[in-house]
Amino acid sequence: MIPYWKIGCKYLLKNDPYFKNYYNKNHFLKLNKNKFDILFKSICSQQISVSAAMSIYQQSKKIMGAINYSKFKNQISLIQDLPLSNNKKKSIISLITNYKLVQSIRFDDTFQSDPPYELTKIFGIGPWTVEMFSIFHLGISNILPKGDLGFINAYKKYYNDESLEKLDLYSKKWSKYGTIVTWYLWSSYDSEPLYL
Repeated sequence: MIPYWKIGCKYLLKNDPYFKNYYNKNHFLKLNKNKFDILFKSICSQQISVSAAMSIYQQSKKIMGAINYSKFKNQISLIQDLPLSNNKKKSIISLITNYKLVQSIRFDDTFQSDPPYELTKIFGIGPWTVEMFSIFHLGISNILPKGDLGFINAYKKYYNDESLEKLDLYSKKWSKYGTIVTWYLWSSYDSEPLYL
């Protein structure tokens, strides 16, 4: 378990009366140590449902084998066979070409570094994909993907705030534990927790 998770959940249960309505003490975020895998999954997930993205991921594994940098670098021609749009294929190729930039990102065991927005230099990687990488690989503690429809819809449901006028207020209340709020709001859609 990420070191701040228990402390953060205790803080949120004390300071946010709505948090208990979607919190599940049996589930917690698990980090994905494979940088390439998490970015590949995030690119697959752009603008489609989680279930559709996971289906694409499984089909891609059948074509490529393991989802890692060396496998893709050595089988770059097979990327054309992946069940992805042309832009997403272009993004995967750009990811391989610029992978030194990804490798330069160091894990910070304080979990409080800034998201590595320099990754947006890679074609097809925008702020949302960086935020997914920050949550599921780096475990940064205060990520609120305010452009993510799943996060917004779950927030509206549990906080009864259709106009989002209180979101900034709650963001401050959540202090440095926005990632915990985000992850449990996402996981509230299903009985299973969300992993990338």
